[in-house]
Amino acid sequence: MQPFEAASAGSATQDKNFLFDGLIAAIQRQPLQWRLIVIIGQPGDPSNDASIAWPAERQQVDVGTLTLDRVESDETSAATDINFDPLVLPAGIAPSDDPLLSARSAVYSQSFTRRAGETKQPTAITPADVRKGG
Repeated sequence: MQPFEAASAGSATQDKNFLFDGLIAAIQRQPLQWRLIVIIGQPGDPSNDASIAWPAERQQVDVGTLTLDRVESDETSAATDINFDPLVLPAGIAPSDDPLLSARSAVYSQSFTRRAGETKQPTAITPADVRKGG
């Protein structure tokens, strides 16, 4: 819901954490928000190829707003040991027949398993970074 701001041309070469720092600073100024819009498919709409757009006239439903209003470092986050899996869904929600979902599920699981066995390096973002705003 906030206007897009492109990163400056030299920021990527100046600091490897420029995206983290920018996100922390932006959230500390004000919560960041995105509207979640669901497009209602119709019979015959392809659901097994995400590269094929559905017709523009499909019904769109605004189902809510995603708000980021704080950040945490890995050291203090309860989400450290959570694995995202696009096929773990609540009751009443079923996956489409898009083959990317199964591929992502398998890759994310493998990535999580590998990360769980790693010796953890210090996180790029520390609690002090979060407190100072990036």
